Amino acid sequence: MRILIADDEKELLALLARSLTQTGWIIDTASEVDEVKHYLDGYHYEILILDRTFHGIDASYELIRYAKRKNTQQSILILSALGSIDDKVQGLEMGADDYMEKPFDLKELRARIGALGRRFSPKTLLLEGFEIDLERQTILGEGHPIVLSKNEHACFFYLLGRGGVVSREDIMDALYDNPQNITPNAIDELIARLRKKLSKTLIKTIKTRGYLIAN
Repeated sequence: MRILIADDEKELLALLARSLTQTGWIIDTASEVDEVKHYLDGYHYEILILDRTFHGIDASYELIRYAKRKNTQQSILILSALGSIDDKVQGLEMGADDYMEKPFDLKELRARIGALGRRFSPKTLLLEGFEIDLERQTILGEGHPIVLSKNEHACFFYLLGRGGVVSREDIMDALYDNPQNITPNAIDELIARLRKKLSKTLIKTIKTRGYLIAN
């Protein structure tokens, strides 16, 4: 899952980026209104986490409208020091899907992000020409089913579901009953087979860290 965090407090942006990246999500940050729009123009985000004010000016209505024009399914969480009931009602009426007041608890923020991700997650994805049904866990290429082995299938949908960089160790733990008997090279070979059946570029290698399917 890819998330854009927009706030003019750069220290807060750095803190949230470090914390949420550890969860496995792809995190981008922006501290200026034009920068937020630039990111929304260039990438597809499942969730936009948005402060209401930038340098003392309330830009939330402008940015919510901009995000929704780019992606009508865009999920938006306002994270703001403006925390009165009227502020929250106004934010939700502007089109936000959730509203949290600063200061906040990171565990609660992660939980709310997860809930929004589940609520607005698509049932199908189109990645590099492959149509992926997330409910049935099937893959079509040019209208034809792609047949994967049990481990290939499990590995692909595990990577896809994590939505971030996944280490070889995490893949081993997820796929095998006795991961201690599996070598990292076996995971590399499994990924190589998937690339042969799907696409060489669909599953990306992140040096020293693991693998990624960016959706």
